[in-house]
Amino acid sequence: MYPITIATISTGDVSLLTRETQSALETADLRVLRTGRHPLAAWLAEHGLPYQTLDEFYERNEDFDAFNHAAAERLIALAQNTDVLYAVPDAAMDATVTTLKALLPADGHLTVLPGVSHADRCMALLGVPASGLRLYAAEAFRQSRVSPGEALLLCELHSRECAGECKIKLMRMLPDETELIFLTGSESGALVNTTILLYALDRQPAYDHLTACYVPAVPMEKRARFDMDDLVAVMARLRAPDGCPWDREQTHESLLTNLLEESYEYIGAVRDGDTDHMYDELGDVLLQVVFHAQIARQHGDFDLDDVTSAITGKLIERHPHIFSTVKADTAAQVLENWDAIKRRQRGIRSVAEAMDDVSTGLSAAMRADKIQRKAAKIGFDFPDAVSALGKVREEADEVSECLQNSLDPEMELGDLFFSVVNVCRLSHKNPDIALYVATNKFIERFRNMEISVRMAGKSIGDLTLSEMDVYWETEKQGK
Repeated sequence: MYPITIATISTGDVSLLTRETQSALETADLRVLRTGRHPLAAWLAEHGLPYQTLDEFYERNEDFDAFNHAAAERLIALAQNTDVLYAVPDAAMDATVTTLKALLPADGHLTVLPGVSHADRCMALLGVPASGLRLYAAEAFRQSRVSPGEALLLCELHSRECAGECKIKLMRMLPDETELIFLTGSESGALVNTTILLYALDRQPAYDHLTACYVPAVPMEKRARFDMDDLVAVMARLRAPDGCPWDREQTHESLLTNLLEESYEYIGAVRDGDTDHMYDELGDVLLQVVFHAQIARQHGDFDLDDVTSAITGKLIERHPHIFSTVKADTAAQVLENWDAIKRRQRGIRSVAEAMDDVSTGLSAAMRADKIQRKAAKIGFDFPDAVSALGKVREEADEVSECLQNSLDPEMELGDLFFSVVNVCRLSHKNPDIALYVATNKFIERFRNMEISVRMAGKSIGDLTLSEMDVYWETEKQGK
């Protein structure tokens, strides 16, 4: 296979060519232009330099993925017989070049000649600096993660459909009426720019390989939607020396209750099926993660990148059936692999050591649940929830005996709670959530009882316990 040379010919006339590219065009065995709708085509014809184009593939293929593939295959086929010079407006942004690199055979050789890109021309026309500017071909932008806090130049908005997809992505981050600069080119090589609103990005008269769009950076104060980078930036601002006094005073220890409460509030939203509160409460949980990471960063301990690196690495390592060659066809096999990897990493050699490894930072009920599950794995368990309930009655009797004999009931109460956790586990219920739900139910019943008392013209503070029990039982029967 003969070499293929990629030449960046910009989108203007011959004055924008580098000497190296002009020389290559003049001496090439075979010249191929991505499109004949380019000012250079007339110059080549004027100088008697024959060339081919890929314009026929635009009409033959239904979408640009197919066009890119067909274009790359044609170039590779041509290179079987002679050296090929392939001329494109911007080699770094051109999707046919990317596809060509991916399809190039092992014996293929590709050389790229640099030059003045279409993006360079757009930036010069707009007078914007390259620093802090993100450059994307529109096709690549649709799958990219970008920050609205940075300016953006989208090139090759080749069709209304492509512009529409980019618009939808941008509107997830920016107000619909954000002002953009829309750039178009002509066959003479001239560039024209007009100011449009974001919602009209896919409503312009025409689109082709020269169409581009400049999206200015939009500060947080002017946006209604934000990304992870924004959250980190806000947290850093709040913790700065001149930031919020309350946020600056917080420590890992002082925030522990907040983390726990926000987690339970999210659990409550899930159980209520309240989608709006789910994302709101999950945001509160995320805030706690970012808050702790910012405190740690300021103390030089770790930062959010360490947090995401740790969990991402753990997920990859503990899913060898996805990222390696280990086989796991069922959820049970996945959990077995996960536990085996964790035991190996932590040097756990016995069931008791596995129990010791359960975090003491968990709630007492969650820790008891996890430890019971480890015992159950080797068969040390009740056969079912009904059998475990008998143990609850036994432990309740022992608590009663302690109380009747004026003995300290703490140990027996612990045994009672441990037994109740067993029943929860064997009933496939989380003990913390069960208690959380029961507490909420108590609050709701108490609220309704208060309402009933007021409707009867009474004050709950004036009632005896027996009188309150009447209202309580009535409410309980009604619910």
